[in-house]
Amino acid sequence: MPADKPAAKLYAYVNGKILPAEKAAVSVFDRGLVLGDGLFETVRAWDGHPQFFGLHYRRLNKSARRLRIRLDMDQASLAAMVKTLCRKSRLADAVVRITLTRGCYLGGLAIDPSVPPSLIITVSAVSGLPPALYDKGVKVAISTINKAAASGLDSAIKSTNYLANIFAKAQADRKGAYEAILLGPQGEIAELSTSSFFCVLGGKVLTPPIDTGILPGITRQVLLRILRREKIPHGEAALFPKDIGRMSEAILCSSVRGPLPITRIEGRKIGNGKVGPLFHRLRELYDRECDADASSAAVASPAAVAS
Repeated sequence: MPADKPAAKLYAYVNGKILPAEKAAVSVFDRGLVLGDGLFETVRAWDGHPQFFGLHYRRLNKSARRLRIRLDMDQASLAAMVKTLCRKSRLADAVVRITLTRGCYLGGLAIDPSVPPSLIITVSAVSGLPPALYDKGVKVAISTINKAAASGLDSAIKSTNYLANIFAKAQADRKGAYEAILLGPQGEIAELSTSSFFCVLGGKVLTPPIDTGILPGITRQVLLRILRREKIPHGEAALFPKDIGRMSEAILCSSVRGPLPITRIEGRKIGNGKVGPLFHRLRELYDRECDADASSAAVASPAAVAS
């Protein structure tokens, strides 16, 4: 992973303009602010390359169509803007946030397709990922907040309304846990407040099915692709808190963190309480997938070839 240069001024994109981040702003009447009427994607970028961006863009575009919000920037242009912001901000390893809202609030709740949407892109340095998290694993808690409270209109949409996730994470913080598991309508494990869930049960890698009401996580999709390709036994299955004692490994994953081992859920050890062999193998395979994604993007980019 590339090392960042000394801290520099950060830049952001807002509705056609690139500005220093501290000067970037949207209207106080923006519906994303006053109504939570919008969606977002969080992407990790290495050397300015947004990872697995085709998957991110497809989810963003699909969600925008579902919410009837116009997305005026195509995939290539959006990826190029991310690279520009990373370069201007001198970030070799960045967290990219792409936010799309319905634009200015005109009173009432009616959807007016003539109102231009707001597109905001920010970049920031990756932080809070010490190696010990990957070496020793993390403890997670089980939230009392049901996943149904977080899903809103459609759980496949990464909505800007994140209150359920925020308060689930607050419950985890009070318990000294890294993350919080949200349960589904039948009390099954759904996902965590900012990540997807995998475990090893009976020698098989399992993850909750989409119809549990979970977000179709990008890293979840990448890991499933790796598991299929490597012929590692895996599947989707309903998982419940009562199954925790039978899990030999557990893993959370997100675009910024990749796969991260879970060694305790509430007060219970996962397996022997240490990071297991499946995690180490998946982490290595995931890193290779990231490298392959970056290489394929470099070959596909005319600018990269020309340089």
